Amino acid sequence: MKQPVRANIEVVDNDNGTLNCLHGERTSVHESVVHYRGQSSLHFGKHQLAVKLASSEEFLGLPEERSFILNGPTVDGSLMRNHLGHWLYRGTGRWSPRTRHVVVFIRDRLDINDDTPVYKGIYLVLERIGYGPNRVGLAPLDSNCSLDELSGGWAWQINPLSFGSYSPNIVLDQYQQMFGAGERPLLMYPKGETLTQTMRDYFVDPATSPLGLLYQNMHENMTQPEQLEELLDLGSYVDYFLHSEMSQNQDAYRRSAYFFKDRAQPINAGPAWDLNLAYGIGAFAGRKDWIYKPFAFWKRLLCHHKFVALVAKRWRALRAGMWSDDTITAFIHDSVAPINRQLAYCHNWTTINLQCANVAVGNKGTYQQHIDKLTASVLARAKWMDENIAKFYAPLTSELCMSVGALPAFNCAADGDDDGCLTNPEKYIEAAEFPPVRQATTGGLCEARPTSLNTREQPSADPCWLSAGTYPTAGAITPFCSGYGYCDPGPGATCVCINGRKPPTCARSDAPIVKPTVLTSEPNRMWTSPLFYIAYTIALTVGVFAAVAFYHRVLRSQPRRLSRSLSTDALVARRPSSYGAIE
Repeated sequence: MKQPVRANIEVVDNDNGTLNCLHGERTSVHESVVHYRGQSSLHFGKHQLAVKLASSEEFLGLPEERSFILNGPTVDGSLMRNHLGHWLYRGTGRWSPRTRHVVVFIRDRLDINDDTPVYKGIYLVLERIGYGPNRVGLAPLDSNCSLDELSGGWAWQINPLSFGSYSPNIVLDQYQQMFGAGERPLLMYPKGETLTQTMRDYFVDPATSPLGLLYQNMHENMTQPEQLEELLDLGSYVDYFLHSEMSQNQDAYRRSAYFFKDRAQPINAGPAWDLNLAYGIGAFAGRKDWIYKPFAFWKRLLCHHKFVALVAKRWRALRAGMWSDDTITAFIHDSVAPINRQLAYCHNWTTINLQCANVAVGNKGTYQQHIDKLTASVLARAKWMDENIAKFYAPLTSELCMSVGALPAFNCAADGDDDGCLTNPEKYIEAAEFPPVRQATTGGLCEARPTSLNTREQPSADPCWLSAGTYPTAGAITPFCSGYGYCDPGPGATCVCINGRKPPTCARSDAPIVKPTVLTSEPNRMWTSPLFYIAYTIALTVGVFAAVAFYHRVLRSQPRRLSRSLSTDALVARRPSSYGAIE
């Protein structure tokens, strides 16, 4: 099911404490397209599932949209790390995926006469990172936009090229090599095939590129620190930094790192993503040090006077509210309670037995011990940060800030010679004003201009941006130009073909020879596959915990309803109302 297939999702999501049972009345049915997702998680028996609804609508109480994910915690025996991490990020006032636990059954047998649902374990439903009005909320871009309007919205992520379909051919100059690690970003928004050449050139031209201008400023203008705020939203970078450091996320800063730029606004960091190796598990578990230190961009940012002051001030404000020990402990306790009641009916909680969690066999001990470890890890890290958050003031050296460009003597104030923060840091921390949290855009499409369709620049899929596929083999298939060519970095680039291929795409018959990594899930452009029939009975619903079921139906023109079903005891579990588990 790596290839998208049509599916129905049946939901049992009763109100007022009514039990959710697999054989009960469906509260909603959603036509959708479903496929497996992830990279390393594809090797787990408990697969991650991407869901795209046929139309934008509410799903399991989450706001109206089309794209959702069924995340199957496997390494994380607590089942809580993504749930907790996104809640903490939303506690800053910024958008992060809303989440909800469910129990999943799947009918995936190839026997046409066998409708028996197969239990798959406890999952976490979460919103996919998106840029529509109910999620991040960016200004839309299209071919009507003027050059000024092309300043946003854009969104990208830092990940291996094999993770995405479109990657801008940005200029890999000395600035990008130092602070962008020489990596091409992966475009998240707008869709790559909707861009015109003018739009693509805007994003990669060093004179207009959001990333190019940012990296150049960090390289050259540390002695003029106020310019940085025109290029990045300091508040969002502070929140992203604090969240990453508190979580000790193994992938923080280097993978699954998301950024966006709205129209006429600076670059924002976030939202957070992929927190299964955080909060006490993963490579950084228990480390009593800052985890940003291997990353040149973040080292440089900690040499900026206002960033340092805001880090301390914002941390203390969050710790006095949504990130306090009591609030975090209460959120974990209330989130875990219905899962505990579910597992009480399970034999051997780590297994795929009915009502069990289905997590990796390496999760030893009891479920409560995993929750205790998670809670202790979060609180211990927060305590360590309490004690060290005001210690970033220092005389600046090339070791601290990277050995490029002129540096101020100290990171106390805009005046780089001011060293007062070394003896009285609180004065400088208190003087900092945290900027307002950015809100979703309310702007619409760019205004259409009086140009004929014959002269208006048309969108196109640029082979210099379009990935040739997953993990191309060096020397045999190139990452771009359909696998048989390369492009120079920067605006106006075209494919230079190899192995006798011809421009513009270097492909056989101008068709990609390798399918893009991210497959379309639009029903009218979908891969031909056997039908899947999927039914979910929801856990952690508005009032109750229950079960979920998938159904695989072969050689049917239409999926049919359940003829036989496996019932399961549903356990009453009031949804916590004071911690924003579902907003």
